[in-house]
Amino acid sequence: MSESLFKQLKDIGIDEELAAKVSASLDPEHNATKKDLLNMQEAILQHQARSDQKMADMNAKFDAEFKAMNARSDAEFKAMNAKSDAEFKAMKVEADARKAEADARYYELKMESSKIDAELKVKLANAYAELKTEIHTVINRQYLATFGSALMTIASVLAVNWYFNV
Repeated sequence: MSESLFKQLKDIGIDEELAAKVSASLDPEHNATKKDLLNMQEAILQHQARSDQKMADMNAKFDAEFKAMNARSDAEFKAMNAKSDAEFKAMKVEADARKAEADARYYELKMESSKIDAELKVKLANAYAELKTEIHTVINRQYLATFGSALMTIASVLAVNWYFNV
């Protein structure tokens, strides 16, 4: 049992001399003294110190890994953010160019439409003027035909009347 305890104490990190003293003090034939208790307490404290050191090492390692991971994450985020900003700016430039092109085409079509509209207005005004002139000409001819017919009727009535009265 003594060798097994000694080996176990060595495995958990207790130094060889203290492990031998603790193993010897737990021998059933050995009378326990105050010094044995102090050896046990020292073994416990050494084990506690090693555990604390391992925990501190693990925490330091974890903190270092966490900081490295956080730094990588921040770098990746900044890279993605920069890439996203660049893509957005490129898309905005492209959209602005397309909008400018569409605006130019719109104003071109609007000017063309305005020109066609003005030409149509002129043609409609000319056609209306021609129609008015034609209507006045027809009315004037009709007036002359009616007035001429009335004069002919009066002249023929006068001629017939004169013929029979003379």
